[in-house]
Amino acid sequence: MTTKEILLAIKEQFKVDWWGLHGIIHFHNAYLNGQLLVQQGGVNQRVLEYFSIFHDSCRENDSIDGDHGKRGAALAYTFRDQILLNDEDFLLLQTACALHTSSVSHHDITVDCCFSSDRLDLGRVGKHIDPAFLCPMAQQNEIIEQCY
Repeated sequence: MTTKEILLAIKEQFKVDWWGLHGIIHFHNAYLNGQLLVQQGGVNQRVLEYFSIFHDSCRENDSIDGDHGKRGAALAYTFRDQILLNDEDFLLLQTACALHTSSVSHHDITVDCCFSSDRLDLGRVGKHIDPAFLCPMAQQNEIIEQCY
């Protein structure tokens, strides 16, 4: 199954507006933000790419939905045999999805960059991006401005 096929399967079960706040445009923005962070080095690009499509894939609403990341991690597990990550990297993906709204940072640079790739898209809802909630490589003004 390709990433396109996985995205179509995610769309089939998606409960909020596919074109809304947490839909495909946000997935795309998180993907692009992740690509900026990968250029800094030391970050697993594949984990960031999968994170961009799974982290908000199981939202039940566009407001407070505390368990959506855990549900996204569980959904990723249902695609485990199609996700091209080794077991260690897949665990990073699940960790990033499960914790992206409840943890400020993470000791693993890839997970930390996943959190930031999502947070760097807060401009879409009119929120100021606070560098204190970003990984060190995302705290650069030029990165924040480019994502905002």
